[in-house]
Amino acid sequence: MFKPENRKETLSLIFGIVLLLAGVGLLLTGFSIAFRIVSNPSGFIQSQIPPAVVENASQGPHASFTFVVSNFTVAFTDGSRQGDVAIASRDWDFGDGSRSNQNNPQHTYAQNFSGFVRLTVRDANGKENSAVGNVQAFRGANSLGNSTVDPGDLAGSLDFGAVFRPVLGILVAVAAAVVTFAMLLIMTLVGGAITKAGWNLIRPRPETVRIRIKPKHLEAEPVYPSAGAPAGYGPPSPPPPP
Repeated sequence: MFKPENRKETLSLIFGIVLLLAGVGLLLTGFSIAFRIVSNPSGFIQSQIPPAVVENASQGPHASFTFVVSNFTVAFTDGSRQGDVAIASRDWDFGDGSRSNQNNPQHTYAQNFSGFVRLTVRDANGKENSAVGNVQAFRGANSLGNSTVDPGDLAGSLDFGAVFRPVLGILVAVAAAVVTFAMLLIMTLVGGAITKAGWNLIRPRPETVRIRIKPKHLEAEPVYPSAGAPAGYGPPSPPPPP
């Protein structure tokens, strides 16, 4: 490392050290990220999937029930299945203005009834599903019945998103991986360039040898021996003219 001799060289030295540290830090950061990806690639891909995609891929509950009709009284049995989380609430609509939130309610109609009873279940994630049953209650009625899918939920049961969400998740993860590796490559190239620039500023430099050339017009004139000078002193005398 060279010793600064003036303010300019001191600033150059400081700037070189800063560049060197920044470049090395950038390289170490890139290598650290690359090591984490290589050591756990599946975890990296999973972490790149947006939370909204994972959340929307969760399964909701499926409503269903059975019922037994005896005259004007109907006993309902909930047969709903939970999705990813437990069912949080149930809402029974008996079709005559009466409702219940019990698991297995029993309802007595005041008069003959012919219509649909609807059960709506909702889980802790707010996802819900409904089922309906065609109930015929009258004096002397004695029958069993099962619910069917609520026509209002029929379109929701054909969840095309359940097919495309995994594909979307994979595409998002692949795109994120490509962007990440591109950033790592850029970080490596930039870090290497910064490190090299910093090293060039602080690396030891060879000593500079300055040679001063005397201008030609300052060269000494040849000295000729004068009379009485010792023999052999000075340059040889010019030959005599012919």
